[in-house]
Amino acid sequence: MKKALLFFIVIFSFILTCFGRIQPVSLDLVQPSVKEVEIKGEVKKPGVYQVKWDANMQDVIDHAGGLKETADTSSLSLARVVDPREVIVVPIKKDEQEQKISINTASLEQLQTLPGIGPKMAERIIEYRSQTSFSSLEQLKEVKGIGDKTFERLQEFICL
Repeated sequence: MKKALLFFIVIFSFILTCFGRIQPVSLDLVQPSVKEVEIKGEVKKPGVYQVKWDANMQDVIDHAGGLKETADTSSLSLARVVDPREVIVVPIKKDEQEQKISINTASLEQLQTLPGIGPKMAERIIEYRSQTSFSSLEQLKEVKGIGDKTFERLQEFICL
């Protein structure tokens, strides 16, 4: 009987010493190591990128290949840590935006002011956009007669 009592005392004291030492881990406190961020506008390669959890605006711009010459960063805080699933739009400089011609809304005369675009090509662009609105500048290559070289010449003078 003394052995059984001694055994229960030892087990009971062992349980008391272990009680309270084990704490459950909450998975809500675990942060992921990466997050997805979308960047568009005046960057060289717009898209969705996976960046480190503590990435800032400059890190995302670096992933996107850097800024175009027409980018206006005066309204952006490059040191700000970006949020998960954030959409970043790098704006165009105001004076650059006024010089560009919108391929979605330009008139026949405005399109003809573009280098290498004559009356026939301007008509083809208007005909194409009447069927399908341009959603990217690269879509202009789908117009008959506009290839890579022509698009490269036009790219700095056009916008959506």
